[in-house]
Amino acid sequence: MTRRLAFPVAMFAVVFGLLLTWTVGTPLFGSPDEPAHLYKSYGTAHFEAIGEAMDESISNIRRFDVPEQMGQSPGIMCWVFQADASVACETPGFAGAGESSAAVYPPFWYALVGGGARLVGQETHQRWYRAMGALLCAVLIAVAFAVADRSRARRFSPLLLLALAPMTLFLAGTVNPNGFEIAGFVLLWVLCLHADHERAPTALGGTLVGAAVAVLLLSRFASALWVAAGAVVVAVAFGVDGVRRFLRRSFLVPALSISGAAVVALLAWSRYAGAQAEDPRIATDASAREVVRLSWERMPEYLRQMIGILGWLDTRLPWFVYASFAVFTAVAIAGVVASRQPRLMVAALLTAAGLVAIPIVINVMSARSAGILWQGRYGLPLFAMFAWLGMLGWRAAADRRAERSDRTDQALRTNERIAAIVVASVAAVCFVVAEVAAFWQMLRRFSVGANGKIWLDDPLPWQPAIAPIPLIVINSVLAVALALVVSLRALSPSAHDAGVVGLTAPSPVGAEPADPLTG
Repeated sequence: MTRRLAFPVAMFAVVFGLLLTWTVGTPLFGSPDEPAHLYKSYGTAHFEAIGEAMDESISNIRRFDVPEQMGQSPGIMCWVFQADASVACETPGFAGAGESSAAVYPPFWYALVGGGARLVGQETHQRWYRAMGALLCAVLIAVAFAVADRSRARRFSPLLLLALAPMTLFLAGTVNPNGFEIAGFVLLWVLCLHADHERAPTALGGTLVGAAVAVLLLSRFASALWVAAGAVVVAVAFGVDGVRRFLRRSFLVPALSISGAAVVALLAWSRYAGAQAEDPRIATDASAREVVRLSWERMPEYLRQMIGILGWLDTRLPWFVYASFAVFTAVAIAGVVASRQPRLMVAALLTAAGLVAIPIVINVMSARSAGILWQGRYGLPLFAMFAWLGMLGWRAAADRRAERSDRTDQALRTNERIAAIVVASVAAVCFVVAEVAAFWQMLRRFSVGANGKIWLDDPLPWQPAIAPIPLIVINSVLAVALALVVSLRALSPSAHDAGVVGLTAPSPVGAEPADPLTG
């Protein structure tokens, strides 16, 4: 294995292992809409596009031809939405096999996950579907960190752990395309770290960006919203001159052709499947003003959901988990402030405003046809932009100090290293504390109820295939390993600033590529 591959391979191994602890620890059908996504995956892998209609009045809910043993327990509702109930209350048997509210969703992600499970001969085993989804997410996350490692902002790459909130890892470890979507957007934002290189606005750069956008668009309908919102934030951060560099035929033709083809395919699929946000069971006649008021009142809950209210939005985490990510976010924003770059500050404000305004707008648009449907996890792709903005900010702050200082290069490097150590330390501590506490609480909630005993030793009403305490130890070791691998790599003097292979090349000795924020 070459030294160049050692870091991404190590990242993949640690992230995949971490996600597998969630895969094993979460009971079957324990994540939001998991039955719907599981049956859609099975159906897609068996060339059943959208299943059969069940009710003319609810066009989005359809049935796939799924083996009976893939059904849920008839008594699953004894613990779904019931945080104090253990999974042990389930009754034996199978029910509802094949019923899916995700039937009309784009098939791309479902084909990968369902096809993978079928390829290894485990097409009726739910945890294999989870493992396939976790595998895809681990690849995207590992590539994102590897790309960040070869940027000028690499010393501050531990900030990317901000995107790996407990909710992200929970979703990535179960059958839900939301986890894949979040991981994909992390990679897309990280690619923007290389926008200042002379080879970025080329055909290769356009192809990479177009392909990333296309994959995201074909994975979830909601991705179109985050592509548009992210494009605005990126454009503001880079300014007119930064954007103008990419208004070249060599970049635009592949970028727009590939992403445009994805849009056409998505529209064609939507027409074929009859996709629409409609559910008369939860639609409301509330006025737009009332929906705005309700959405605003729920905003703190949406933000907590974004960091992590697990299960079927029924498992709150300890208060210090949310506090840890609040501190973590503040460190990223501190980099933006320290940069003293107006464009970066406006971009950060737009990101924050989007996290507040978009849920309200979506709820107003959907209320009369599908109810007030926003969940905090939907905003995680946009929230991940704080990590990217923080990296740019801390890098720009270091550059600004260098330009205005008459101190030696050694002194400047020392100051930058101190800042990087502080950022990495806070990032590592916040991530590990939040991850381990969230995982522990998840196991507690499903084993003995959210308010049951904390030390999860025998006897337990329910437990996963690996007993809770050993599983928590494994999760903790992998969380610490991930934080250490990322932090030590960022602080290592042996990993010099360089470009992405094929996209950016190492800068000449004594020179660095121009930063789009500083010109």
